[in-house]
Amino acid sequence: MKLRYIILKVKDIKRAKIFYSRLLSMEPTKEERDRMVVFDLQNIKIGLYNPLADGDSLSESDFGNNCYAAFGVDDVEPELKRVSVFAEIICHKKVDYHEWFEFKDSEGNILEIHKI
Repeated sequence: MKLRYIILKVKDIKRAKIFYSRLLSMEPTKEERDRMVVFDLQNIKIGLYNPLADGDSLSESDFGNNCYAAFGVDDVEPELKRVSVFAEIICHKKVDYHEWFEFKDSEGNILEIHKI
């Protein structure tokens, strides 16, 4: 078994597409109208999904805690500076040799970037 996708429910797919394009420094590899946007990160895909496009409903409880994705980088400081321009930074921590920061995406989900 392999993990293939992380799917995030989004309220505003256009806004989320812009946010993740900036965060990942790439354009989506697949788009399905206003329903789904996919970013292929080689070993895993991140899908932004608009349930309203399939006739489903949304509630505020669907956002902010439906997924916690963590991205690894060689140097946290430049990423912290870059991401803080367009995202709310929740915390930045260093414990021994571990360093990371958490931030909110455009839909209120919490993400992390940590040192590899």
